[in-house]
This record gives sequence, structure tokens and C-alpha cells, in this order.
Amino acid sequence: MANPQVGLVEPAHDIASRRTTIRWSHITTTLAVMWIIGVIDKIGVAVIATNKPFLQDMHLDGHNGLIGSLTSALLFSYGIGFFMWGWLTDRFGPKRCAIVGLSAWGLSTFIAALAPNFSVLFVSRILLGFSEAFLWPVSNSLTARWFPLSERGRAKSIWINGVSIGSAIAGFVVTALISAFEWRGVFWFLTLAALLICLPMVAFFTADTPHKHSRVSKAELSHIRAQQLSVNAVASPSRTLSTLNYWLVVIAFTGNILAVYGLGSWFPSYMAVSKHFSPTLTSTYMLITWGVSILMMFWIGAYTDRTQKKAYWIIIGFLVACVFLAVSIENGSPVVDALLVGGAIAFIQAFTTPMLHGLLHDMSPTEHIGRNTGIMTGLANMVAAFGPAIMGALITTGAGSYRTAFVFLVICFVISAICSAILVVRGK
Repeated sequence: MANPQVGLVEPAHDIASRRTTIRWSHITTTLAVMWIIGVIDKIGVAVIATNKPFLQDMHLDGHNGLIGSLTSALLFSYGIGFFMWGWLTDRFGPKRCAIVGLSAWGLSTFIAALAPNFSVLFVSRILLGFSEAFLWPVSNSLTARWFPLSERGRAKSIWINGVSIGSAIAGFVVTALISAFEWRGVFWFLTLAALLICLPMVAFFTADTPHKHSRVSKAELSHIRAQQLSVNAVASPSRTLSTLNYWLVVIAFTGNILAVYGLGSWFPSYMAVSKHFSPTLTSTYMLITWGVSILMMFWIGAYTDRTQKKAYWIIIGFLVACVFLAVSIENGSPVVDALLVGGAIAFIQAFTTPMLHGLLHDMSPTEHIGRNTGIMTGLANMVAAFGPAIMGALITTGAGSYRTAFVFLVICFVISAICSAILVVRGK
């Protein structure tokens, strides 16, 4: 609670002992829950796509390109939505944008639950992508407004790990829901999760800025304000967008999105169809993959808060993923193959995702981080939107082989690693 004796100056040790931690207990928790549900939304279709009744109902049996297009449609509208949400977040505040976005999100999954054919389902994915695009600008904006620079690595590791947690449990959750309620039950669950869990958390737990939250103490507010990058710290609000560093981050982030959604979309089918794993075993490998990613991300978030060196870890993430995918192409063991592909996902998610957004925080004033996030993630997602569909087409032309699709990703990772190396040379 805030100190009622406003006029008195407390000793430093009393201020420290009275410091609240609302930024950790309320803000990061709310963001993490939204990301967990959001990722189940995205990856859920990849798991549902292994369900025979779904494929028959939507007439998708053997149409890998159309299956991939469900993710590509979502990502493309996701990318377009970022440009709008980035500006709106800076203009109207992250809380209002999250409430509006979650309402549209719930509507999209409601439509999917009732979809009579592929066309309606396709439209629902477009709406879902557009509505969920608020997540990155809102998350980065709340992180910038609620955390000093020295804590943002740890803060981001918590809510970005919502992606890993959601990905880890998505297989189990979706498989259980399909078993109990058939595939439409998955979309009913996601509708209720968006409207009855995420929406109330945003409404009651968050505020646009710490000083608007009734439970934030003066000590916590002072701590947060101690390290903020304001517009006054840069020559011009638009200066970030005109730097080479910013566009190198954009290119590298495009490679990151291609990996997260390209591999994330096809990993369940890869194990179930190509490696003949059961749904339970497939979900177990997904759990291992994302569990390792969660542990690595917590460590790297805390480490880089101390060192502030980020680009090195981005290079490592992309290059290790390259090696793992290249080895998996030539490997004959299904178990080793699954572990290698899972390892590639883990290194991309744990190393490159938080560090790329960390670099964005380093170069963006708090007042404009929503816009800078919107442009970066918007462009990256619009390009990467074609990734799952391209991979699906390459898998189809390869008669079910994932070899060419993995080579495509390796090339993208090498380009991203080169951009990251240039950032290291430029002092990042």
C-alpha cells in the first residue's frame, strides 16, 4: 500500500521495505496468461489438423497447402493489425487496446466454433490474427511503462515464456478437448478463455501506467521511474525508425517469426505423420521442447539484465537452430530427429525472441515503443505469414518429406544470423 503520510520523508531502508511488487504480481502475470491462451489459439489449429473428423468436415484431407494457409492467413492479418495496434497503443493506452482486442478475439473463436466450412473458418482466422495483433504492442508498452530498463529482460522472459508454456501444453489441452467435445469444443474453450479469464484480468489487474494503479506504492513508482528511456533521450521521436540497427532487428525478427510459426505449425504433423508418433507422444515431445525453452529463457533474461549484451545470443540461437535442422535432415532415427527439431525451436524461442525485443527496448523511447513494436512485428509477420504455406507446399511437392522445408528455414536463419553479427559489430 502507498504510504498515507505523504508529507513525511521516510528513511531509505523503510522505503525499500515498503516497496510493492505490482509490476511482477499483476502486470507480468496478466501478460503471461494472455500469451498462453493466445498461443493455444494459434497452435491449436496445427494439432486439430491431425484430427480426421476435422479434416473430413472441412474437406482438407491431403491438402497441406490449405492447412498451412490457415496459419498464413492468421499471420498475414496479424501483421497488418500490428500497424494499427501499435499506433492505438501509444495513442489510447495499452489497457483499452487490450480490452477491445480481447473482445474481437473472443468473437473470432466463437465464429470458428460454428464454422460450417473451410471458408468461414478461414475468415475466423483472419479476424483472430487481426484482433490478437494487440499482444506485442500492448505487452512491450506495459513492460516499458512498468519496468526500469534493468529489469526488462526478466520481465520479458516471464510473459514471452507464456508463448513457450502455451506451446508446451497446447497439444495436451487441444487433444483432451477434442477427446471430450470433438474439435469444435476447442474453439468454444478458447472463446470462454478469452472473455472470462483474460478480459477480467486486464480490466482489474492492469493500468496504463504505475501511477494510475491504486495499489502501487511510492517506492515502487520511484523505482520504476528511475530508469526510463524518454523521448527527450533521442533527437527525434522518429529517429529509431531511420537507423540501420532498427531494420537489422526487423529482418532478424522475420527469421524468428518464420521459425516460431513455421516449425510450430508443422511440428505436430511432422511427428504424427512423418514420424508416426501417437498424439500423446507428440504432445510429450512438444512439452519437452517448450519446457527446455522456458528454462533457458529465464536464465538468459536474468543474465542479459546484468550484461546488456543481446546480439551475441541472437547469433547463437539462429546458428544452433541451423545445425540442428541440418543434422535432422540427414538423420534416420525418429526419436533423435524429433529432439533435434524440438531443440531448434527451443533455441530460437529462448535466445532470439526475448533478445530481439530487448534490442527494441534499448533503442525505443517509452512513449513510442508501441509504434516501433507495431512496425517491426507488422512487417515481420506479413513476410513470415507465407512461411507455413510455403512449408506446406514444399512438403506436398516433396511427397511428404520435410527436407526442402527445413532447408528453406536454414537459409532464413543464416540471413538472420548475419544481420545479428552486423549488430554486434555496431556495438549491440
